[in-house]
Amino acid sequence: MILVLLGTFPTDFKRPLLEIEKLCSEGEINEEVIVQCGHTQIESSFMQMQPFISPDVLTSLYINARVVISQAGTGSLMKGIKLNKKIIAIPRLAKYGEVVDNHQVEILNEFSKLNYIIPWTEDVALKSLLQEINDFEPATYISKKQVIIEYLTDYIESV
Repeated sequence: MILVLLGTFPTDFKRPLLEIEKLCSEGEINEEVIVQCGHTQIESSFMQMQPFISPDVLTSLYINARVVISQAGTGSLMKGIKLNKKIIAIPRLAKYGEVVDNHQVEILNEFSKLNYIIPWTEDVALKSLLQEINDFEPATYISKKQVIIEYLTDYIESV
């Protein structure tokens, strides 16, 4: 199963869905595709569209997904990264009115450098990424939270 996450930002984000729909219609994607589409609506014969999904159900979908295709927002990505999922991430872009600035491009680049995700940019076909994802081994996420807590505690105690 492929889980597609468009986030909850209140603008359309049709670009990934149109490409997924095309690949489904061409027989390149032959598995169940579940989409948390937020405020994006398209008609699809292939994808199960759900505007919003409860946290418990969403966690189950992450766990059961073979691949996660996600907008490059930290909330959607971090859940999959912590679960060590194979993720293809695409940034919402300001030039298409999908978001107010291009912060998702920065997130995409950083998470890609850390080998947590495979980036989906405008110059790369999803079809090739779906082939690449089969051999992709994401890096294991290691939280730095305790290091930050200790740093802050030491700082506070030294003042």
